Amino acid sequence: MTTAILYRWRLKPGRETEFRAAWAEGTRLIHQACKSYGARLHESEDGLFWSYALWPSEATRKACFADHDWFGQDCFKTMQACIDERFDEIRLTLTDDALTAPTPRLEPVLLTTERLLLRPMVMADCEAFLPALTDPETMKYWSRGPLAGIEAVRDYLGWNIRGDGVESFVLTLKDAPRDALGWVVLMDRKNNAAETGYMMRPDQQGHGYAREATAAVVEHGFMTRGLRRIYADTDPDNAGSIRLLESLGFQLEGRLRAAWETHIGVRDSLIFSRVKV
Repeated sequence: MTTAILYRWRLKPGRETEFRAAWAEGTRLIHQACKSYGARLHESEDGLFWSYALWPSEATRKACFADHDWFGQDCFKTMQACIDERFDEIRLTLTDDALTAPTPRLEPVLLTTERLLLRPMVMADCEAFLPALTDPETMKYWSRGPLAGIEAVRDYLGWNIRGDGVESFVLTLKDAPRDALGWVVLMDRKNNAAETGYMMRPDQQGHGYAREATAAVVEHGFMTRGLRRIYADTDPDNAGSIRLLESLGFQLEGRLRAAWETHIGVRDSLIFSRVKV
């Protein structure tokens, strides 16, 4: 029978951001290893942080913690260091359910290329992406203008990390897996299709990393996920993005006139796609 655990913590002043990043990483590790249903983190009006963790059964939860030394992991050590006061856990057993079932989450995977490791995005990566998402040149052809700061970046990337039907791959060098250079996303659309997109940090552009990573994600989409179609939406003046797509065998399908109204005005959109052969 489905079970849930409520956790409550009062944090040390100024440790909220560090705690959230560590919590997100710990939740991802537990879900990946033990097939939990995941968790949500909330902050109440009195400043307490609440976590609602959902499990297939109480037996599954107990086995997960018996079989793994979670509190020896760096992310859990960080969480403990951020906590000023811990309250008793509350265990809940589901009796009635009036919620709509969520879209199943995609299982986290790792991809590798000649130079790169592609891993799931976590909240701790937001700091690395701050220069890209606040840079006017990098954001010129994005669907919105530069973000205002780190909190805006966290809000913006939260969907990439927690969203259903989305895989966000952070690309790193193999010998530096924590240093996020950019990301490639694969977003599920209807009829067994997905949309891809990509962004690099300003200081990591020009090395061919985006092309190398996108090629791996596209192959994953076709060969592992069994997708029928992958497409990309790009601005007609975004020459770098167009070159990348064409080099990977994407074909121009058409031009959507006045498709976007962005910070640089009303823009057309070019749709490129590949289909599984």
